[in-house]
Amino acid sequence: MNNVLILELFVGILVSFSLLGILIWAIKSGQFEDNKKAMDGLLFDSTEDLQNAVRLEEKRKKMKEAKEASKEEQSKEI
Repeated sequence: MNNVLILELFVGILVSFSLLGILIWAIKSGQFEDNKKAMDGLLFDSTEDLQNAVRLEEKRKKMKEAKEASKEEQSKEI
């Protein structure tokens, strides 16, 4: 039984260090840097898409304000 636990521990440590090594390699080689995609998104978004984003943000803000107002009303009632 102890031999199995030691083997599982060894395999777990080996896999963990392998994944850590792959992550470090990916970060150093620039796999997570995609500045071109972000810039293309800014350049090629249509005005309609941008207006929709502004409307959505305003809607979220109004909903948040309404939620806060209802909380204040509930606290006044108590």
